Amino acid sequence: MAKLLSGSSRATTATWIFNFESSASLLLALGSLLAAWHARQILPANSLYRFWESCLLPVQLPVFYFGYGYLYQRQWRVTSLRSWWGSVRYELANLLTPFAFITVLTLAVRSWLHTGAGLTPEHLAVALFVDPVIPVGFFLVALVFYLLIPNFTSKRAAAVGVGVSLLLKIAVVIAARSPEGQGLLGSLPYVVANGCDNALWFCGGMALALEECQGQISQHMRGARLPRAVKITGPLALWLGLALGCWWLYGQERMNLGCLEAVLVGAGLGAGTLLYRELFGMQGRQWRFFSLVDGYTKGIWLLHPLCLELWFFWAQEAHLGTVGIVAGSLAAAYLVPVAINVMLDHLGRLGFLINPNRYLSKPR
Repeated sequence: MAKLLSGSSRATTATWIFNFESSASLLLALGSLLAAWHARQILPANSLYRFWESCLLPVQLPVFYFGYGYLYQRQWRVTSLRSWWGSVRYELANLLTPFAFITVLTLAVRSWLHTGAGLTPEHLAVALFVDPVIPVGFFLVALVFYLLIPNFTSKRAAAVGVGVSLLLKIAVVIAARSPEGQGLLGSLPYVVANGCDNALWFCGGMALALEECQGQISQHMRGARLPRAVKITGPLALWLGLALGCWWLYGQERMNLGCLEAVLVGAGLGAGTLLYRELFGMQGRQWRFFSLVDGYTKGIWLLHPLCLELWFFWAQEAHLGTVGIVAGSLAAAYLVPVAINVMLDHLGRLGFLINPNRYLSKPR
């Protein structure tokens, strides 16, 4: 049987990986809010918004691929056909349950609101097998990774895995730069196109976990030198990312940020630096904030698009003002998904629909 290294689905003292995923979940919801406010002309399309949309938001979902790869390497030992089948059986239930639940729920709500493809056999088949609804397509791609990628057992295996996935990523980037390549990518099945695009993050997470398990970087992750290293590299990495993003967005024109935008960018970089330090500098300790949020990461991630869709439909019908729309959308993006998650957890075993890993018995 496949061996899960502990009875807990969160069998690692590296709390930073869960904080990392929680941060991405919160930022994904924020991105949905900003896009919705922009579409309703509540938020102007200024340079700060364009930078967020084009440079920062696209890196949030890869965080989940990275985290799932990291935990896969840390928690499982898949080195034979028998162990592979044990892990696959577990992940089929763990990944496909929220995938099916959110898919059916989304189509049912859209049928009720008359805002998109409804819950019909045709639309359900398309959403399940061809074009998944946002945001659950991730689970299909992750399942393919679990099916195809064994645990790395050596540095050489990790190098091969990361190298192949890097070549796939480069191929996708090159193809996306031409109309013909874009057409080719668009013709590929969802799982194939997104698998090639995101395998690098999954394998990168696995490679990092392998290095930790072999003790190659444990002294840096756990020792007193890490905070100093992070203090130095964190701000540099953030500023470099900002510079590259601004160059990519505004290379053909001058960059003119207003005073408020400049202050917001500076504040964001400062907060990002602090978060970077906390994410990568904590072992077994935890911020109270993340202790709370970590339990509802998947709820916020999976339920916020549907909650926002319902809220904006109702707000339009009620002719709410800007303040009411903004306040309600903040609640719909964060508070309502958490409330639904809590409610499901307390209604028998319905929490299984969002977080199956809390209920599944672990292979021995």
